[in-house]
Amino acid sequence: MNKYLLFLRAINIASQNLIKMKELKEELSKVKSIKKIETYIQTGNLIIESYENKIEIKKDVINVLSDKFSVKDPQLAIYTIEEYKDILSSNPFDVPIPKSVVVFFPTKESLDQSEYEKEKPEMTEKSKWELINGIIYYFGKQSGPATELKVFRSLNKKFKNLPHTGRNFNTVKKMFELAKK
Repeated sequence: MNKYLLFLRAINIASQNLIKMKELKEELSKVKSIKKIETYIQTGNLIIESYENKIEIKKDVINVLSDKFSVKDPQLAIYTIEEYKDILSSNPFDVPIPKSVVVFFPTKESLDQSEYEKEKPEMTEKSKWELINGIIYYFGKQSGPATELKVFRSLNKKFKNLPHTGRNFNTVKKMFELAKK
């Protein structure tokens, strides 16, 4: 059996796509390809066990989101345990406060390395990001005075054309711990 970690984009954020994880779990458990499902917090973090491949699981989850919950253009990132282990170990920021690191998972294609190189001169020790194997690791504040958010806002502008879904590093670690059980 395969185990997948899924991160849904734009679920229960800013009063849009409001879905109770209990209800989502109930609907997904009706899908034949899904054998076991676990959710973590209310922002659309799922661990699914199935005999199917990633492509089929992604299709099934997207169908449930659009058909049962009326989510327009549902998007998600999906990884096997091994892929996710690599994502976790690739975090370039060893900081004492993991919440200051956000991992952005692409829901379609990711940024090109040239985009990272263009942004590098604007980055500081307190606000920077790295692109590693299509995953963006951001270190810094996500709210506060505009002067402290220049890098974060620039990165967010890029996501308008290349959608991603972000999770703080505490959530990223917790999902791995849950998936290993």
